[in-house]
Amino acid sequence: MKVLINRLKNAAIRKIITFSQRMNFPMRNTRDKTQSRFLIISTTGIGDTLWGTPSIHALRETFPECYISVLTNPVGFEILKENPDINDLYIFKRGLAGYFGLPGLLKQLKKKNIDTAFIFHASDRILWPICFFSGAAEIIGFKGQNKGLDFILTKAVNLQNNIHGIESRLRLVKEIKVGTSKRAISVYLTDKDREKAKRFLQGNRINKHSLLIGLHPGAQKPFKCWPARNFIEVGNILVESFGCRIIITGDSNEKALADDIASKIKDAVSAAGKLSLRETAAVIERMNLFISNDTGTMHISFALRTPTVALFSPTDPRLCGPYHAESVSIIEKLKTCDPCIAKKCNKPTCMEQITVEEVVTKAESLLRKDDKILLETEQLSA
Repeated sequence: MKVLINRLKNAAIRKIITFSQRMNFPMRNTRDKTQSRFLIISTTGIGDTLWGTPSIHALRETFPECYISVLTNPVGFEILKENPDINDLYIFKRGLAGYFGLPGLLKQLKKKNIDTAFIFHASDRILWPICFFSGAAEIIGFKGQNKGLDFILTKAVNLQNNIHGIESRLRLVKEIKVGTSKRAISVYLTDKDREKAKRFLQGNRINKHSLLIGLHPGAQKPFKCWPARNFIEVGNILVESFGCRIIITGDSNEKALADDIASKIKDAVSAAGKLSLRETAAVIERMNLFISNDTGTMHISFALRTPTVALFSPTDPRLCGPYHAESVSIIEKLKTCDPCIAKKCNKPTCMEQITVEEVVTKAESLLRKDDKILLETEQLSA
């Protein structure tokens, strides 16, 4: 039934687009290379959104005077806010609220005279017609990744296998001869974000001299989650070895998990559900080490150059892990099931292959690279 409904939607969209093209409506905005006006669609998760930041920077680097706008979701808005490469951010909300807001959104976009649209990742079918009715002369996306709406694209780019999400987005902008040597993802925090994080830490008796380690035990899907008992054991070992403070991060949906883990680690603090996304990022920026499952918050840690131990299985870190990231140690295990049911898996047996000892060893290695931490640890042991 769902497949049939989607086919009917696509048929209706095709008729509308075809009729509009015959009527030459709307007029196409041809690109002026010196004053290009770009629209980027990226309505997805934290990690996927961050993977687009090198491509956005590439556009700015190649065309310094260009106009760059991004149509994203509420989470993407928080991630991309304050990015100096972006002129305007527009929010698309799923559900009725989002659809009722489409006329106003389209009106705003049309005023910007968009000439080129890039579809990095779109969550809803309506976003392809939005690109068309924005007036963009070029609409560039990945072939076969458009919910059956490839006919709206002016350029359908083959999505190469076995390349990182960052490289795939750079492949899209390369279609207009844009490139950059930069591959690292970026998050731009404000003094206000950092001040709120500082107050949270001070409220929990954590000062600028405290050795701070973060644990992120949650993930959007259970198949990416390392067992909570292991995070607890790692946390207690690190507290004993380094005299550190532990903060458990997570969103409001992960509060119960974070609170439970924090209650079983000496002097640990749960930040889950207590901080906004940007405030959480500011706390992660302050950390000496972050240990995380493969999830959006892990990518924030990479973007902020926080030393990170990243846990992977069954996802492939070569495709969705750290990329040109500093001070990152990956622990990867092969899938245990064949075939792997991935998102349908509620018992992540493959993640259980990662041992506490492995994580502690990687954590200690990253921590001991900091001479100050090494000296304090030696004094603690004396």
